Amino acid sequence: MRTNITFKTIALVSAVAVGSACAGIRKTTTDLNPSINRPPTCAAAIAVYNSRAEVPYDYYELAWIQAEGNSVWTTDNQLQQQIRNGAAKVGANAVIVNPVTQSKSTVKVLGEAIGANSATQKASALAIWMPGDAARVRQACGTT
Repeated sequence: MRTNITFKTIALVSAVAVGSACAGIRKTTTDLNPSINRPPTCAAAIAVYNSRAEVPYDYYELAWIQAEGNSVWTTDNQLQQQIRNGAAKVGANAVIVNPVTQSKSTVKVLGEAIGANSATQKASALAIWMPGDAARVRQACGTT
């Protein structure tokens, strides 16, 4: 009987640890240009560029967005979606992204699996507004 209780206790503690490790993605947005107040767009309208040189229009820098999640439970796509959602909230129509970075080793991944928050991956991007790209945004968001 005592062994059965011990196994139930271990299973419960493990479930709680795994559940807390899945807590989600943390996102921060830093306003870079308070003088520009844009209405929100939609995540579908956010174009993604890998460098400033790729941006086809003149643009205004709106915000710096960072997303972070544990590397055991979070995918790159989830981080990138949070970046696009944050950019849409500040009225951007594009982001200039930095590569996703991961701090991962076997020990950190094992620690993350039990809820130690030690293996993380981070993504960051500059949310921009390109006035010359307004028609594409209206079409993507279904606005007039």
